[in-house]
Amino acid sequence: MSTFDDILDHYRRQVRLPWRDDVPAAGRVWIAWYDKALERRVRGQVHEFEHATVTAGHGWRHIDLVPQFPAWMSGHEFFPALLDQPEELRSLLPEFEAQLITVLKAQLDGATANDVVAVNGCGSLFGLVRVSTLISHVATAIKGRMLLTFPGSHESNVYRLLDARDGWNYHAIPIPPADAA
Repeated sequence: MSTFDDILDHYRRQVRLPWRDDVPAAGRVWIAWYDKALERRVRGQVHEFEHATVTAGHGWRHIDLVPQFPAWMSGHEFFPALLDQPEELRSLLPEFEAQLITVLKAQLDGATANDVVAVNGCGSLFGLVRVSTLISHVATAIKGRMLLTFPGSHESNVYRLLDARDGWNYHAIPIPPADAA
């Protein structure tokens, strides 16, 4: 399994490569995958990815998904009722998913073709929203590149968030690449 420094080195190489404008949506998504034990280190040093991006001559936009659910939940009209009946939350998750897609699209809409839109906190969505669903809804809005920091595994183009049994096949650019793991 890669260390944080390995992942950062692979990211530095990836972000310095020339960017083609005719890359399909899947190729504009970069997934920096790593062992879930590295999550705090990656979150705490996301500025290292920003520095590598800016040094390579690209813009940087960042969104942290961790505060998104608590903010949405606490502002929801049914919040007080859900405290007494938490089992009802499952029926409201499509609303949260739609809200998250709106937030991500707003970040992507504000970016240029030279920007990396970094998305971290994917682990906080476990059991709430599928990362694959988010990507499929926002991929066509990516003008530059979107970097997802992803605590989980990657094998044969199958990504598993937090190493869950249920994974999804996606042809994003894995960082580190599959042959470097």
